[in-house]
Amino acid sequence: MAGLVLRRIAGALSSCAVAAGVVVAPTVTDAAAQGCYRDAYPPGGGMNIGGSPNRYKWDNTPYIGARYDRCNGYVYVIYGGYRATHYNVRWVAPGGPWEQGQLSGKGLWSWPARHGDYNLMIQACNREFLSRSNCTNWSPQLYLNTR
Repeated sequence: MAGLVLRRIAGALSSCAVAAGVVVAPTVTDAAAQGCYRDAYPPGGGMNIGGSPNRYKWDNTPYIGARYDRCNGYVYVIYGGYRATHYNVRWVAPGGPWEQGQLSGKGLWSWPARHGDYNLMIQACNREFLSRSNCTNWSPQLYLNTR
């Protein structure tokens, strides 16, 4: 009987917490179950090394994975696998030309998504003082639909 009373009290407390405006962030599995995520894939192939989102690489390249979160409207790109001073990234946004930029070694890049198709690839680089960068080959090209 005491267990039943405690469960009822706990249920009432959780209802009050929601009613009082306490918001609990959904977990990744909750968001995925709601259909919020769409992950990128490599149409030209690549080795899937797992992770969430799935990460892809070739031999001797860094890995790259990308996810569109429809619930918050952002694209997330995860990259890494090398000790690098920086990473070069090539991407094309919906309706745009190919662009190239430089990312830090932090391993996460995100931005508010535009609706359409993105393509992305990455390479790891090391720069010595007063010299050119030595870089890996490019990762597999990923395709991500954000419609």
